[in-house]
Parts: sequence; structure tokens; C-alpha cells
Amino acid sequence: MLIPEPYIINMMYSILDKKNTNELYLVRKGWFSREIELKDGVHSYGKIVYHRLSKRIATVITASNTYIFKRADNSFRLISVTDENGVVIGTASRDFFSRITTLSLQTGFVAKFYKPSIWSLHYTWDSEGYGNVVHIDSRPFGLKDTVNIDQSMAPVLFIPLLAFFGSYLLILKRRRNTAIMISLLSILWGGRNAIH
Repeated sequence: MLIPEPYIINMMYSILDKKNTNELYLVRKGWFSREIELKDGVHSYGKIVYHRLSKRIATVITASNTYIFKRADNSFRLISVTDENGVVIGTASRDFFSRITTLSLQTGFVAKFYKPSIWSLHYTWDSEGYGNVVHIDSRPFGLKDTVNIDQSMAPVLFIPLLAFFGSYLLILKRRRNTAIMISLLSILWGGRNAIH
């Protein structure tokens, strides 16, 4: 049996089989680790590595592809997805005052990432053509997030991409919220010192 060309890229990771696996985990190796690995109880399906402390740029390595996520320099609402050669294969954007991020790939695949409720720890990737594709349960201070794969007809190669891109979006969101909170606290704290 001949193996298609893209699958020969990285044999360190397994190719996802939706029929046998419906729950995966995004596992951080430690609090200060720059790597997060996608695995189930037996196999590893890839990893995401952050380039800097700001976590604006990340590289994802899977069995069949390498992706690079990069947030735009002038906007936190635009993110590009490229391959290892720098060719843009997709973009993600979020409208003003919206909690929904839309990922559009050059292949025509479009998915929306959102949180159904403001109090929920549950995030969803939803595609018009395929319905719910992936759910991510994420706790702010946890080292492991749960990824549930819905039995949709979405191509299997997109599932690791959606899991890693969802993780990337969550980390950017948490860093942005932390920066806002620190700014507000410094304004409040600095204001108290100025009054006295």
C-alpha cells in the first residue's frame, strides 16, 4: 500500500482515526512549558510550540502538516495560518464586540469558535457544512484540556488543526484578559496613591 506524500512528513506522530478516538487531551508539560501536546491514552497526534513569551506566534507539528499561527502586529482580531514555507492557508478574524472567531481556510472550510455561555468552560468549533466538529473543555489554571470530537463528516485532517487553533485562541484570550485586569488594577491602585 502506498502512503500519500503528506503523511510521510513526520512519523513521530500518529494520524488521527475518528472511528477509534472521540476524546483527546491537550496536555501542557508544566506551568512554564512552551509546548502543548495533543494525545489520547495511547497515541500522540502532534504538538504546538510557542516561540516567545508573548505567545503571538506558534508552530503546530502534526503527522501530516506543519502550521504556523501568527497574530497580526497591529490587531488582536486577525490571525494568519501558514504552512512551514510561509504560504497562507487560512485566516481567522473576530468582529468588534463579538465572542465568535471565524477560521477560513483556502480549501473552503470555514468554522466558528465560540463559547456557548459566558459562564461556561466549554468552547465549540462549529462549521456550517459539517455542524459541531470539536468541543474543548478548558480550565484557566489546568494543565490538561479535554477535546471531544463530534461524529461529523468534517475531514479528519482538520480536527488536530481545530484543536490546536482553539488552544491558541484560548491562550491569547487569557493573556489579553490578564493584561486588561493588570491595567485596571494599576489604575485603581495608582489612583489610591495619588489621593493620599
